[in-house]
Amino acid sequence: MSVTPAQLSLGGLALAAAVLVFTLVRWWRAGHEMPSAAAIAGGLLIGLLSALCSGGLLGWAARRTVSSFTNPLGDAVSGEGSSWLLPQTAPSGMSPGGAVATAVLLAVLVLAWRCCDNYLRARIAAGALVGSAAGLIGAVSGLAARTLIPAVNHLGDQIVARVPFQ
Repeated sequence: MSVTPAQLSLGGLALAAAVLVFTLVRWWRAGHEMPSAAAIAGGLLIGLLSALCSGGLLGWAARRTVSSFTNPLGDAVSGEGSSWLLPQTAPSGMSPGGAVATAVLLAVLVLAWRCCDNYLRARIAAGALVGSAAGLIGAVSGLAARTLIPAVNHLGDQIVARVPFQ
């Protein structure tokens, strides 16, 4: 499935940054507990990896979230002129093995979601929203392509190598 490229607007960037700051401040004021930090980090990771997927359901969902929710809401809150789009990101270089690893990480996060209370679910959702928007920022996607994507590709290649196909 080919994914139509999405771009983040200035309003969408402002909304994602506000959600991140609000979430981190609430986490800090609540005693900066480890389960909340793990929920935020897990959401950020899966959102970022989903945005970096070049196709498939995860890539579609991340781009749909940004183009249908983050950008319009951020533009409405930020006012006129905030609908200016940031430059489009380059492909991240995620391999099919990396996509498998991302799907496995999503399954782990869904299991964690099922075991969490509403407070931690909100942290996961906030992290995923911010991560999907951050994946469409050129500097973030470039940094992830150089550091995170090789590790995810390697993990996915290890998973695929362990699965017997014959």
